[in-house]
Amino acid sequence: MSLLITMLPLYLFGNLHCIGMCGPLVMMIGLHRFRYFYFLGRTLSFTLAGMLAGGLGSVLHLALKSLHVMEAISFLFGGIICLIGLYTLQGWQYPGFNWLAKKLAPFNATLSGLMLQDKIWPTFFFGFFTILLPCGQTLIVFSACALSGSLFTGLLNGFIFALLTSPSLVIAMHASSLLKELKKHYRLLMGGGAFFTGLLMICRGFAEIGMIEHLSFQSRLFHLVLY
Repeated sequence: MSLLITMLPLYLFGNLHCIGMCGPLVMMIGLHRFRYFYFLGRTLSFTLAGMLAGGLGSVLHLALKSLHVMEAISFLFGGIICLIGLYTLQGWQYPGFNWLAKKLAPFNATLSGLMLQDKIWPTFFFGFFTILLPCGQTLIVFSACALSGSLFTGLLNGFIFALLTSPSLVIAMHASSLLKELKKHYRLLMGGGAFFTGLLMICRGFAEIGMIEHLSFQSRLFHLVLY
């Protein structure tokens, strides 16, 4: 739950990114009879990816805990997330983006073919495989899921991430112009949110090695650990 609360601003502001990156694609299937199967496929793949990331983090945590490798991984992923946030704030292109785009070109062509078919399964798979599109936002979320070291936490955050970034895509099917103005603020909101999340990850690393105290809030109803 702590990770969900920490990442919630990114999930909400992520709509500004989704409307720019996936909005035009979703507009293409806006008139399809089975267009909402896209969201079913997308939600399923994001949930599974979050679960796999959290499960992998859990295995690494158990296997490498005695070697204090997880603390190093916290610093590594925290630094990566901060870097992504900085690049987003500055409007810079992510390192390796062009290389990755070229590698994924055949996949994108296949995805385009699915998008043009007004059938249930092609529309479902179009949504399912959009997770493979190069996206800094998904890298942030699933890196955080891996650092949680919990299969359930990863599953929950993957599901909520897909769910809370769907409204912009639903609107894109009908009237993408409504979010055109909000899109201008994406760099500030998403970049700043990513940078803040990365700092929390780094603080977690320092707390794990005993250099600082864990920051937590506790009451009768909940126990929230920020890092």
